[in-house]
Amino acid sequence: MIKNLDVKINNVQFVNTRNESKIHIHFRGVDSNNQININGYVPVSNEEYEANAGVEELQKLVKDKLIEELTA
Repeated sequence: MIKNLDVKINNVQFVNTRNESKIHIHFRGVDSNNQININGYVPVSNEEYEANAGVEELQKLVKDKLIEELTA
């Protein structure tokens, strides 16, 4: 079911904490049956962000990170 989530990017936030740069990709995801609604953010590195610079690439990155976290 998670693989069928329609992920929309709401916001990309560049965060600097203690001389460390992070990027938070804020999202909303809904499955095709509207049974699952999930939102929040996933932290990514600068390298991950730059390697997935387009909207579709960021959506896939978010989905991959969600699957990784939810199946860990």
